[in-house]
Amino acid sequence: MTEYRFILEEMYRQMVSPIPPFLFNPVPPAGQTPVMQDLSTMPDNVLAEMLITNAKGVPMVFPLYFSLEGGPWWLLPYEPQVTIQGSNVLVKKQVSKGVVRGTIKERWSQGDYRINISGILMSEDGQYPSDDVKRLCSYCEAGKVLVKSPQMELYSITQIVIESWSMPFTSGQANQAFTIDAVSDDIYKLLLRKEDLKQI
Repeated sequence: MTEYRFILEEMYRQMVSPIPPFLFNPVPPAGQTPVMQDLSTMPDNVLAEMLITNAKGVPMVFPLYFSLEGGPWWLLPYEPQVTIQGSNVLVKKQVSKGVVRGTIKERWSQGDYRINISGILMSEDGQYPSDDVKRLCSYCEAGKVLVKSPQMELYSITQIVIESWSMPFTSGQANQAFTIDAVSDDIYKLLLRKEDLKQI
């Protein structure tokens, strides 16, 4: 076992086992094995991904990365709150149906996912977090942003288009809250070949 592997496993044990046994039942549910037994078979890169922490060393559940096409990934220093809202595009037709109320609904397509990201940027030296604010603004002004997050992966969201963002007044000189409103952006082929039409 390498020193790197030993450090990863020790960090993981400290992260998942600070809960006093009298608060929660440490015995796993029937059919499940304890998490600790899986460490020996877990690859280093997977274990390292599970140990992502914020700027203060607190483990992140859903870390969020931003990137511009061809650029490096930026991990937001403090885990933001992400709200994802889906919708269907419906065509409603009003026809004469006697005493039956309502309209005839036809599902035309699935709409974009609407995404709200709200979080905070903080500095360690007590000064305004100018560098992080400038960096976040550069992503917002770019419009199309590549994203990477376990939460967004559940919805197959890898790219978003930012519609609006806000940097409201935030108490404390070292703090700056932010909110971002965006929609999911899938990659489409506008020019189709004969082979593409056969796959539709």
